[in-house]
Amino acid sequence: MPKIVFLLLALFAPIYAQSDNLNLDYLKGYISDTKALITSPSHWDNSDWIKASLFTGITAGLYAYDGDIQGWVQKNRSDTSDGISRFAKPFGDRRYAVPIICGFYLYGHCLENEKAKRTALLSLESLVISNLFTETIKHAGHRHRPNTMDSYNKWDGPSFSASNLSFPSGHTSSAFAIATVIASEYEDAPLIPTLSYAVATLTGLSRINDNAHWASDVFFGAGIGYFVGKAIVNLHSDKINSSHILPIINGQYVALLAVYDF
Repeated sequence: MPKIVFLLLALFAPIYAQSDNLNLDYLKGYISDTKALITSPSHWDNSDWIKASLFTGITAGLYAYDGDIQGWVQKNRSDTSDGISRFAKPFGDRRYAVPIICGFYLYGHCLENEKAKRTALLSLESLVISNLFTETIKHAGHRHRPNTMDSYNKWDGPSFSASNLSFPSGHTSSAFAIATVIASEYEDAPLIPTLSYAVATLTGLSRINDNAHWASDVFFGAGIGYFVGKAIVNLHSDKINSSHILPIINGQYVALLAVYDF
């Protein structure tokens, strides 16, 4: 499997004695937070289970009509819908999303805006963990995409194959993972939550328009991103230090090194 490595951010700045520990704590947080999300159902109350049941029910309902929805969307596809898709798709693409997050962190660093740095760090963690869940489910099911001309109910089952990874939508889970963090951190700003979720929704709809995903893929992916984003914000409601992103490379600078497998 090809591996793409992004060296995304290098901040040349004075390094404090505690930086190594702060960075290590941030990285360890990925592991502890992932564990917390996986075990969270054991702590759910009745309202949580009702929400989960409703989410599952809607997904199942969409699944039953995936073929009809796909046919209607493709029949009514237009230059306008394609243009909207071209605008929205990059927001769920990790090759664009991660540099945007790092740019936002750099903005916060340069202007000493702790909220911006915190939002960037939480967005990055939400993106990484949501992609972990998404890719795990994709490889467990191997659902065929609509553009293969196969039926909506064709699944190959668990394997490490890189083909037929329709369910759930990775672009949509990524977009909502980031949008949910931004909307939560800037909930007092009138337009930011609305715009964040609007862009994430357009990203999901673009995948249906482009015949890359079924409707249930997109809805389930949105649910993953939202759940992870909300959980990450809640887990760090009072305990994140956003001084740096990854460990010091040589004692002179801080660098963010992101590695993704495709």
